[in-house]
Amino acid sequence: MYLEPRKNWLRFLDILNCIDMNKLKNTKCTVIGPMQFADGTKIREYFRNELAKMNITVFDHYHNPFIDDCIKEDEQTVADIKRLIKEERFDELETYKSIRSHDLALIDKSDFVIVQFIAGVTMCGTWEEFFSANRMKKPIFFITNDKKLTPAWVYWTIPHRYVYTSQQDVVTMLSDIDSGKVKIDSDRWRLLKPEYR
Repeated sequence: MYLEPRKNWLRFLDILNCIDMNKLKNTKCTVIGPMQFADGTKIREYFRNELAKMNITVFDHYHNPFIDDCIKEDEQTVADIKRLIKEERFDELETYKSIRSHDLALIDKSDFVIVQFIAGVTMCGTWEEFFSANRMKKPIFFITNDKKLTPAWVYWTIPHRYVYTSQQDVVTMLSDIDSGKVKIDSDRWRLLKPEYR
């Protein structure tokens, strides 16, 4: 006789526990980091695979998501750009400048951004994307190979608790946010309701 109310109570508890599940489902993320002076393919592939498990779309500069005929930012393009610079063919290099506007558009379309910083590696576009994301008040997950070698300006831009030393730490945090285990602690999150994503 009391079994049925107990089942209903357990079902109610299950529903309560699932309310915060999949908070990040169908959100968009851009992974930024060096491409010209370091291999940027591995980190983008890593996050594309890991975040797909949470139904998060990762915009990857090496896999153009735009429908227009923008320049493909693949390994061949990076090699061509390096060659043009080495040969001092700067007028031809300008033909690739649409890369910049497309990369910044990805930041605009992202719900959050993951940044890879490698101390000692020259970065330019990454910094513009990082500061653009900050001006837009996007959540930023900053990965560095050494916190002590990270420019102070980064710590003046985002709280140090958003600076990580491993890719796995970022995946764990995003997974915990997605499951509701960790509550969103920043007013930078502007998540749309699931039906509008």
